[in-house]
Amino acid sequence: MNSVYDTVVIGSGPAGLAAAHAASERGAKVLLAERQKRLSVKLLSSGGGRCNLSNTLPDEEFMSSFGRNGRFMDPALKAAPREELFAFLLRRGVPVSAADGFHYFPKSGRARDIADAYLSAIQEQGGNILENTEITAILTENGRVSGVSIGLEDPVPCRNVILAGGGTAWSSLGGTYAGLRLAETLGHTIMTPRPAMAPLIVKDPWVGTLAGVSLPDSRLTFRSGRQIFSRRGELVFTHSGFSGPCALDLAGELAELTAKKRNAELIFQPDAEKDALFWEKALENGRIQDGGKLIRTLVSGYLPKSLSDALCVLAGCSEKKLCGLTAAAKRVLSCLLGGVPCTAAGAGPMSASMAMKGGVKLSEVEPHTLESRLVPGLFFAGEILDLVGPCGGYNIRWALASGRFAGMNTGK
Repeated sequence: MNSVYDTVVIGSGPAGLAAAHAASERGAKVLLAERQKRLSVKLLSSGGGRCNLSNTLPDEEFMSSFGRNGRFMDPALKAAPREELFAFLLRRGVPVSAADGFHYFPKSGRARDIADAYLSAIQEQGGNILENTEITAILTENGRVSGVSIGLEDPVPCRNVILAGGGTAWSSLGGTYAGLRLAETLGHTIMTPRPAMAPLIVKDPWVGTLAGVSLPDSRLTFRSGRQIFSRRGELVFTHSGFSGPCALDLAGELAELTAKKRNAELIFQPDAEKDALFWEKALENGRIQDGGKLIRTLVSGYLPKSLSDALCVLAGCSEKKLCGLTAAAKRVLSCLLGGVPCTAAGAGPMSASMAMKGGVKLSEVEPHTLESRLVPGLFFAGEILDLVGPCGGYNIRWALASGRFAGMNTGK
């Protein structure tokens, strides 16, 4: 390991692959180091092994999906546009498509093809790829990156380091604090890691009794100060709360809120299209047309039977008929069906999270290069930065774009 490298890339996830490719493409001598025994483990597992690598949103909408810090991505997205990514993959024999009109996947349906496209390109361009190789320290001289330490071996000199080591999510696939610790050691502020794209934990016992029940279009909403967070989409009941895209997209914000206080009120709307007024009219029409029918039977015409039964129990009308539904009871049940208050205790655990909220503080990174404002020659890409989006190709596209942008700026 006596080679002198222009750029050392830490991590073989999508950000690391794109960074090593971009840097070696420009003639830099590149080392891509992965601490695990296998390369790109998280990428290979993404999207159920299919890799949802992007979506069809224009950049402005894409960035807004990442919240108030989304505009940090603008220079990287412009320098590494989606069309350029697709063109690269096509040249490597990996065409992509958005069969559903929104989510882009490789046509082959194999995440492995994405990883192989990058790995083969890096090697063809002279890059060195090592697995089971952990960078234990990033070395500096006169305040600038000068090399890296690999275990007990002699230091490896280099001009630049791209830290693309991801975060603490998905520990079973290699999620760890190691990359964050390297940044922290060099003086960077680490915003507290929280679970993102993770199941929500709900204390209400009735929720757990419905584990396995799925709904095609629900809504979940909670308030944090003056901000209201709300998502709609597919929802799945679990033994401890809610999962599915509708729930996963709220995990980061909910985890942050519940870290400040013990619990939070979460409003569960079983059908996002049906509010309390709809249910009040449906119940009244049912009373007029067939008053002898059980209330829970009418509700089960719109919702899964087990859910309708549970909600009618909550409303205290499980065995009542529509003809016996008083005006006051009708209002109570309508409001409940239009939005059930639940007690949320958080999200996670981190080991079950597909992404991490938190990471390297963005104000310490120059968005026009992704270089550290504290340590020249140190660059960041991907999940290690304090920037996370919802499910649906957001985070992998950001990882690929930021990786390429960082590599372009170090490979000159």
